[in-house]
Amino acid sequence: MSEQNNLQEIVAERLQAYLKARKLRHTPERFAILEAIYETEGTFTAEQLREIMEKKRFPVSIATVYATTRLLVEANLLMRHPYNSASALFERIIDPYPRVYLVCGKCGNISQLKNKELLNVFEQTRTPRFTTTHRIAYIYGFCSKCQRSLRYKKRPSIKQKNQKHT
Repeated sequence: MSEQNNLQEIVAERLQAYLKARKLRHTPERFAILEAIYETEGTFTAEQLREIMEKKRFPVSIATVYATTRLLVEANLLMRHPYNSASALFERIIDPYPRVYLVCGKCGNISQLKNKELLNVFEQTRTPRFTTTHRIAYIYGFCSKCQRSLRYKKRPSIKQKNQKHT
């Protein structure tokens, strides 16, 4: 059995247990959305997830996507990132690998940091009397493109320089 299939079975079982414990219905839409999420790498919006479902020939309404993502966040199968963006960004969280994101405070660009030393620190950090489900950190600043534009704005233009000298 492939690692992806094994992961799909694990998350389906976790969702099934969550639904049963809360006496919620097992619907095909919930499990199809869960499957689509666990086939998707990285972050995505609810609208992107709805488009993925359409491509899989399993169209669902945006209301169903929002309701299901909310349920999956509560079930600890999906992470809703706390970025300051217009659309909520989601990401699967069952894989145990820690993640570190760089978030640009100007353009909102988000990239994942691939620093092995930092990731090792996260993996080795013990949290007594606290059960860790996943490790995610956010580092806020400015991407290189925005840094350049900020530097250019600070520099006086040629016109401004000439006006000072006359």
